Amino acid sequence: MKKTLLEHLPFIIAGIICCFLIFSAVLNTPDYGDNETIKIGIMVPLTGGLAEYGMDVKIGVDMAVDEINEDGGIGGKEVEAVFKDTWGLPEHAAELMEECAEEGIPVVIGDITSAGTLACADVAEEKHIVLISQAATTPKLSEYGDYVFRTISSDTYQGRGMGRIFRIFHPDVDNITVIYIDNAYGNGLAESFSLAGEDGGYTVQQTISFEEGQVNFTREIASITPNTEGIALISHITEADYILKEAEAQGLDVEWVGSDGIVTTELCSHVGSYAEGFIATMQASEVRDPEFIDEYQVRSKSRTVNWMAPYSYDTVMIVAEAIRHGGYSADEIREAFGDIRYLGVCGPKVFEDDGGVPPAFDVMRIEDGMWKRVSWKEISSTETD
Repeated sequence: MKKTLLEHLPFIIAGIICCFLIFSAVLNTPDYGDNETIKIGIMVPLTGGLAEYGMDVKIGVDMAVDEINEDGGIGGKEVEAVFKDTWGLPEHAAELMEECAEEGIPVVIGDITSAGTLACADVAEEKHIVLISQAATTPKLSEYGDYVFRTISSDTYQGRGMGRIFRIFHPDVDNITVIYIDNAYGNGLAESFSLAGEDGGYTVQQTISFEEGQVNFTREIASITPNTEGIALISHITEADYILKEAEAQGLDVEWVGSDGIVTTELCSHVGSYAEGFIATMQASEVRDPEFIDEYQVRSKSRTVNWMAPYSYDTVMIVAEAIRHGGYSADEIREAFGDIRYLGVCGPKVFEDDGGVPPAFDVMRIEDGMWKRVSWKEISSTETD
């Protein structure tokens, strides 16, 4: 009897260890909720003046969700993107955020505008829902609490970058006029760019604001001071289109620098040769993944990957990773964000204490009717000339 027991002792011990490991795995498995699917809210303008951006958001989100589900979902459950059309209106975005809370959705991606995201952030903090924006750059977002995040860096950094790049490529330009959209995005970026001029060697002699959705810019262009040598344009694509066409009509001959909101293929095709040489900064978004590029081109029927799509894709992937390792509640998701070290199609993402990510920018220039990235080698050599 003793001999038999000793002979089987290694198997008994192995069995006990296996049972312990299985029991531990069960105890440590995150809670993915009782619903059949894992729902992620998506705030996006699918109609209205910002719909061009919205369609790229949808493409990026759909690509990520399809990929996750093809790999088995999260804990055996499919991920479902619940799209909420904000119409591009902040007040409507806030209403939809309330709707997500009522539907029990613990995490929402969006909005793509700073004003819309700020409106949603108030609801997120009140209802304890995680809000993570892939596009809102206003510095004010950093002032919120534990439930507000973003996968794009603050305009505090981008404004300085715009000033530096403008100075590098146009060192003889001293007098600059800032034309900016009067909303959270425009105000924050205009302030940052203007402040950077104090140390950047240029003077912002004039600032001109305009309303979101404005279509006539005859007065604004005519009011630009005669000694203006350069213009910093902070705008969305729709308004930028009208501004540049009016500037050409009035024969305005200046150097231009723009913000990330105008870096879309539509600007080149709509404005034409007048936009040639236009430079702009944008969040780092060069995609080198051939599979992503091929799939995006099939879905969008466009050769150029607009940045909103890969940023949306990466943000969905980050949320999915947080749910997979943390669980499907707002508190579990936000706590899991602290452990995220994600290398996406737009580069690495690590959250800072204020819920944002460190800055990383590309420099774009319109050449031969297309936006093209300026190599950092060219930037460095130009700066040292």
